[in-house]
Parts: sequence; structure tokens; C-alpha cells
Amino acid sequence: MQQLASSRRREPTAFSIYLRTGRRFADRRVEVKFNPWHDPANGQFTFAGRGSLYRGSEASAADPQSSRSKERQDRANYSDPNYTDAQASAKRNDPKNPQNYSVYVVRRGDNLTRIAKHRKGLTAEDLAWLNEVPLDRPLQIGQRIKVPHQQYLDDGREKRNKIFALDYYVRAHRGQLPPDPQNPPSLESQILDSNWRREAKNGYEFYIDATGRSRQAYGLLHFGPSERSRMNQKGVQDRVPSDDGGHYIAARFEGPSDSFNHFAQNANFNRGAYRLVEDKWAEALRRGGKVFVNIIPHYQGTSKRPDRIDLSWSVNGRKYQASFPNAPKGKADGAR
Repeated sequence: MQQLASSRRREPTAFSIYLRTGRRFADRRVEVKFNPWHDPANGQFTFAGRGSLYRGSEASAADPQSSRSKERQDRANYSDPNYTDAQASAKRNDPKNPQNYSVYVVRRGDNLTRIAKHRKGLTAEDLAWLNEVPLDRPLQIGQRIKVPHQQYLDDGREKRNKIFALDYYVRAHRGQLPPDPQNPPSLESQILDSNWRREAKNGYEFYIDATGRSRQAYGLLHFGPSERSRMNQKGVQDRVPSDDGGHYIAARFEGPSDSFNHFAQNANFNRGAYRLVEDKWAEALRRGGKVFVNIIPHYQGTSKRPDRIDLSWSVNGRKYQASFPNAPKGKADGAR
């Protein structure tokens, strides 16, 4: 008893200190716990993920009731008839404008990454910012998540690309604006349609863009070794099953074996229409004629497979031209 009394004297309680001094102290030995989950019907605590989640003074993103209230408030904020034209335009393009998103209700197994896959170009980080939720916090079943419309994402991407394209054009042209500043040439075309490198081999010249695609091939034709390049067996980039490994300048005219002289060529086109034109060139050469050819491939986007080949040639000064889609025509693919 004496030892216990001595212990109590050595360790005064917060209450005894308050009685003597009037100062309050929190007893650190007391552990305080708080359960933010409750049943809104009766107010009783529930297990995590059930009922409603209380987060202090902020409305809960997991609480469908408060989420709907926030959505109604957003609609009111973005539909004020007194906005100026500039304000209305800004509000119209705001990602938090209810017209620019739909609401997704979280189901079992969902997370931000999985929901983001519903839209092209959308990331989990984008959803976390739009919904003001931590990126690493698990979602709750029934939680309402704002998901931007695909059209809104596409429009925003297009506007951003135009800004980059306009900036690149102005810098590349020493401050000059393009003819139509609202619709500048795409950044892709500005980069790929200029600054080509030149390659000369076997008497032919090739112009090659930044991605390694041949954009033009020309020269005076002449006969060369009849051996065909093995590129046909190797294949080329973006080749589809119905393609051959075609040549801009054929091996019989001593076309280079380098990659810039090869392209993915539809088999029917390679063995049909294109071959007929090459036969005409060969016949003119055998008769002692001078044959000059100019070949211009056209591409879609950054594909390395041309979708069209434009040919112009002259035989002893007489000019001809033709344009061929890199696609089957007439006979089935591969038929001779």
C-alpha cells in the first residue's frame, strides 16, 4: 500500500494537476478512435465500405447523396445567363462542366485505372484530379465518378495539337503566321514534310523523311543485274498479310538493295499494274530509249506503308503519269 501511494505521488494525474493549478492536460494514455462509416438510417457505426463515409467538413465523394447534391450545384454554377461571352466560353470548355462528363457508379473491383480505360486518352491521374480524390485511395462501391465524354477529350486533344502546330510554324518561319492561323498545318506534317535527307545510289536519288520513309525517288533507268533483292523475304514495316516486299526502283533496273528502296506493296498491285508499267519501261530501254522516272509515295499519318503511289515518267521526252492505290484491284491478291 505504501509503495502504491508513493507511485501515485510521483505520477500526478491530469485531474489532480487541474485541481491545483487550473491547467488542463490531455492524458496521452487514452487512445481516441474515430469510425467515419455510419448507417444514415439509424446513425449506428458500420464496417468500412458500408453505409456513408464522413470526412469532416468536406462532402464525401463516396456518399451518393452528397455527390448528387454537388452535381446539382455544378449545373447551377455553369448555367448563369449573366456570363460574358468570354466567361461562357471558358465555362463551356471547363472539364468540370457537367455537360462535359457523365457519371459512372463504382462497382465491385473498380479502380481509377480500370475506369479510365473506358475512354481513349484518359488516365487515372486525370480522373483523380477531376473527382478530387486521392489517386491511391480505394474506391467504394456506389461511389459516383465523373468521366469526361470521349468527344470532349478528342476536341481538347485537337485544340492542344493546333496550339503546338501553330507555335512550331511561327518558330520555323521566323514569326510569320500560316495562311489560316485557326487551322495551321499539323505538327506531324510540318516535321515529316520537310528536312528530308538525300540518298544517291546506283544513279538514282531518294529523299527520305525523319522516320526513314522514302518520299521521292527518281532517275534515268538502266538495266542492272537480274538478281532480286532478298528484302521480299525479309518484309518491311507495317506490312499486312496480303503484301509483298516491293521496290520503288526494281532490281532489273539496278534499284538499290537499301531499305529506302523498299516498301510494303500489295501483292496484286506489285505483280499486276505496277509490273505492267515496269515492263513498258524495260521495253523502251531495250529499244534504246531514254526513260526518266519520278516516284512519289503518299502515306496516312506516320504509317510506313504508302497508301498511294504517284508515277510520272518520260520516254524520249514524251511524258506520262499514273496514280495507283496500294490495294488490290481486279484479280485476287497475289494472282499473276
